[in-house]
Amino acid sequence: MKVPFSWLKEYVAVEMTARELAERLALTGTEVERVSRVGIPDADGNLERFVIGRVVSVGAHPNADRLLLCDVDVGEETLEIVCGAKNFGEGDKVAVCLPGGVLPDGRRLEAAKIRGVESRGMMCSEEELGLAQSSPGIMILPGDAPVGAPLVEYLPVSDEVLELEVTPNRPDCLSVYGVAREVAAITGAGLAPEPVTDIEPAAGGNIGDAITISVGDADLCPRYGARLITGVEVGESPAWLKARIVAAGMRPVNNVVDVTNYVMWALGEPMHAFDLERIAGRRLVARRAREGEEITTIDGTTRRLTAEMLVIADAEKPTAVAGIMGSEASEVTGDTTEILLEAANFHGPNILATSMALGLRSDSSTRFEKGLDPELVPKALAMASRMMVELCGGRLVPGQVDIREGEAHREVIRLRREKIDGLLGIEVPAEESKAILARLGFAVDEEKDGWRVTVPSFRRDVEREVDLVEEVARVYGLDALPSTLPREMRARGGLTPYQAAERRITGTLVDVGLSEVITYSFIAPDFADRLRLEEGDPRRRTVKLANPLSSDQSVMRTLLLPSLLAVTADNLAWGNRDVNVFELGRVYLENGEGGLPEERKKVGACLCGSLAGETWLKVESGADFFAAKGLVEAVFDTVRGSFSVRPSAEPFLHPGRSAEILVDGEPAGYVGEIHPRVLEAYDIEGPVATFEIDQDALIAAGVETVEFEDLVNYPPAFQDIAVIVDADVTARQVVDTALRAGAPLLRSARVFDVY
Repeated sequence: MKVPFSWLKEYVAVEMTARELAERLALTGTEVERVSRVGIPDADGNLERFVIGRVVSVGAHPNADRLLLCDVDVGEETLEIVCGAKNFGEGDKVAVCLPGGVLPDGRRLEAAKIRGVESRGMMCSEEELGLAQSSPGIMILPGDAPVGAPLVEYLPVSDEVLELEVTPNRPDCLSVYGVAREVAAITGAGLAPEPVTDIEPAAGGNIGDAITISVGDADLCPRYGARLITGVEVGESPAWLKARIVAAGMRPVNNVVDVTNYVMWALGEPMHAFDLERIAGRRLVARRAREGEEITTIDGTTRRLTAEMLVIADAEKPTAVAGIMGSEASEVTGDTTEILLEAANFHGPNILATSMALGLRSDSSTRFEKGLDPELVPKALAMASRMMVELCGGRLVPGQVDIREGEAHREVIRLRREKIDGLLGIEVPAEESKAILARLGFAVDEEKDGWRVTVPSFRRDVEREVDLVEEVARVYGLDALPSTLPREMRARGGLTPYQAAERRITGTLVDVGLSEVITYSFIAPDFADRLRLEEGDPRRRTVKLANPLSSDQSVMRTLLLPSLLAVTADNLAWGNRDVNVFELGRVYLENGEGGLPEERKKVGACLCGSLAGETWLKVESGADFFAAKGLVEAVFDTVRGSFSVRPSAEPFLHPGRSAEILVDGEPAGYVGEIHPRVLEAYDIEGPVATFEIDQDALIAAGVETVEFEDLVNYPPAFQDIAVIVDADVTARQVVDTALRAGAPLLRSARVFDVY
């Protein structure tokens, strides 16, 4: 939310600088990301070099047919200025940049000879002042502009802008007046009345004779208001309005659209202007879309709608996606003369869901999705009507539409004085608490031991007594609250055996050189194809998100491997050669019965490159099956557990270089090298080894109680046995056979060489 500082000061008499105010706002929960400047630079007295001038005379340039030679009165002197534009005449008021002035784009203007004649300044266009992307000629100011006065005192052509990070629970701060109310509360500065002054309608006619408006789905549209203005002349907005629109981060379009945007920024209520002549059947209804209906929005994109989306429709088709964007079919054009002004209140979660589904966001949807005050509807219509008549030359037709579902309800909360002091640990004067709440817009009535507080309609986030205490605390000053130690706690904390085992697993993997990562549980739906999972594989049945952040995060993962491969690929792309990472995370398996998914904890790792790093010994410890299996053994040793392996048939692992991990004969994971085709799908070059173990099975395999035996009194005897076995006999089978044959005297056996 961008708040032009000069606009803010029209509503609240703040004495601070913009940067001082930003620091004060940050201490009360309204974060200011930055304070920037728009328009004419203000350094080194630059603003004084932009003044209001009056064209005294206009003549032909003696040496150029396409140039004019003008005398311009700038107050203390008359300057001779060469100009190429021809959209002005004698007596016009213009914006003049004197020699030495720096324009918004950084250009410095100096006196210069143009075709043999010295030009001692420049008459500026709106484009040169940063008020428009292009302009056909110089900017003509109204006749009341004072000659010789600094331009910045007449137009907001240079301003500081506070860029706020507004939290979702404070949509009231998505308006300049809402921020002004907040500033008045925290500083005690005087707050001007809301900038809402209505206008008397013209005589004759009624809005009901021109159009019929209804609400078909009141659950999604609890309030809908409209007014009709005829005789409108669509054209450019005055310079002051353009300057405000630009400073707020918007683009001027025309006087009608600019008025609706101005009102939205001032009050926080999005508005829409329909061309009445283009509304089929002179009828509008707020209703759910029909499944498969289409609408071409004003950005030129045709969008397919679903039955959960709310639209504003005429007698033939949807003419706006409610609360988000209008359609080309009813867009205001240069030929428009009759404007139907809309202001409404929509169901926030539905607007958010529609916006996400269509991939369409706007300043309107940003506000509506957070839940706006229904009482803003008549205020916005009144303010916009007055501005439309004044700036667009129209007349307000008598009557207005105001359809609402039920009566307005305001929460009444009992606030106890001792509750404030008890929660904050400091005694806040009762009168100060009452004054703070009043400045924030709450109605406060005295009662025994406290107050009855009526919550204003624009603060739907305040529901409980503790919420009111928080309001008092943040305005009184969180920095004024004392630092205290917590009360003595007799209970002793500690880790459960499961938590302790998790810590040991993490420590072991870090100690051997792996880096722990934490990745999103949301992944792209194409992971199953990239991992070459078969069609019937249960890991293909994913839990799909109703409102994903993006298509790449639209399903819940069923394995850790896709997340770990994505981390590996990103690091390799950034030039990291040895990428060895692990994660203790959850996977989510669809239960097939429509209930909550089955969550399982997993321990997974990806090895790419050397674990030891590059050393002078030049000993490679690469990412292969044996390195990964060694880590699996280390993990099981950490919990004092045992496991066995058998050949794996996982399609994403390299055949012959992979194994299935078994705990008590049951599958508990896998270990091996990644299949080359999977690596190709993730744009990874070189071998990558991996393992993934079910964490519950891993920890359950461990032994909590360790039994110690007496040390052997005799020196050990080592025996080297060479055996010949069939090619399909595994090393594990050989070792297990040796251990069984040598029990109980044989303590260990291992394969140390292969012929």
